[in-house]
Amino acid sequence: VQRIRLEKSVRKLTTDRTKSITDIALECGFSGSQNFARLFKTHYGVTPSITRREYHWDEWKNKMRRLKGREKEDLQPAEAHLYEIYHNKRRLPIDKILDERPVTQVKIVDMPGLRVAYVRSIGPYTTERLLPAFKQLIQWAAPRGLMTGDAKILGVWNNPGSIPEDKLVHDACITIPDSVMADKWVDVQILSGGKYAVHHCEIPAAQMEEAWLRFVLNWLTFSDYQPDDRSMYQIYYQPPQESPSGLRVLDLCMPVKPLFE
Repeated sequence: VQRIRLEKSVRKLTTDRTKSITDIALECGFSGSQNFARLFKTHYGVTPSITRREYHWDEWKNKMRRLKGREKEDLQPAEAHLYEIYHNKRRLPIDKILDERPVTQVKIVDMPGLRVAYVRSIGPYTTERLLPAFKQLIQWAAPRGLMTGDAKILGVWNNPGSIPEDKLVHDACITIPDSVMADKWVDVQILSGGKYAVHHCEIPAAQMEEAWLRFVLNWLTFSDYQPDDRSMYQIYYQPPQESPSGLRVLDLCMPVKPLFE
């Protein structure tokens, strides 16, 4: 519980600079700012104030752009930390993505809140790990008549930047009516509505993280929006295990708020 609260606090520290560190500590379930700061530094090795200063949206954008064509040894510590996460650990082609043209197929949509049944998996974001959760979800939903034309199949992600791979959470979800309750096979949650940037794409399953990073670096960083701390998810146009071509046809849905409020 403490780890999840700390992960939530990172999202708020880096996306909501209008709130004080004390307010964020209390919102995330800590008893006060001093206890929060101590636990935060023990877990992440830096203070909440340094995280807010070094990894807020504008700084993150600048640091990511400075990774292009550089080696880790030539970078400042904060940039080297991002290089380690995205280039070494996530194995994402930063130079290739930064060389590409801006992403243009994006719509700003006011998404409704979504009530979903979900099956959770914890660990690295790999096809082998995620598909069994979707299979279990569909096997539960189909005989209950929930696989209708109105139903949405979703995958809800953590932001992997600040979370160890073995602790990453992914929820395979399907939207459900109010009459359907949790049981021993699935849990139920509400995904908050609000303003989302929606990017439609068709990609190989193995390029999911790359597509998200391309969306962020080549659209969001040049837009009049910044990330919000609500859930990010993708909406599938067919269940992932049923794609005959191996391509995923989906909408990437990024929670956003205006850059200048």
